[in-house]
Amino acid sequence: MTGMMSRRDRGGFALLTVLLLMAVGTALAVGLVNGSVASREQSRLETFQRRALVGAESELWSTVSVLVPAVLRAQPVGTVSATVRTVGEMTLIVTVDKVDTAVVWTVATATIRRSGTVARHRLGMTSLIPSDSTDPAVHPVPERAWAELF
Repeated sequence: MTGMMSRRDRGGFALLTVLLLMAVGTALAVGLVNGSVASREQSRLETFQRRALVGAESELWSTVSVLVPAVLRAQPVGTVSATVRTVGEMTLIVTVDKVDTAVVWTVATATIRRSGTVARHRLGMTSLIPSDSTDPAVHPVPERAWAELF
């Protein structure tokens, strides 16, 4: 009789061990799946951020390239223009401010909204209005032409 009782105790011990191993295995599997999903979401957000940066930079340079120095010289200090346009899922906002008689500050913001995710990038650029009336373009301040704004 004593031999039978010890076998039953072992059977219960084995069952408890198997249940514990199954619980640990399930927790590991859930952790791996959650880690994979989180990594995928992070990667998607980084892709949106890069797209927003490229969109803002492109819109900034496009705007600065069409500014006409003669028109800017005639404008008073203050906001010269503000534009909003949508390209696919990206909204682009650009403002041009004349901050001095010879300085223009241009800010471009690109925002992407998709599936509850928002990615935004804002860039600013200082440009000089040439005093020479024969110069057909504004000139970004040397060094680093644009700066990231937050």
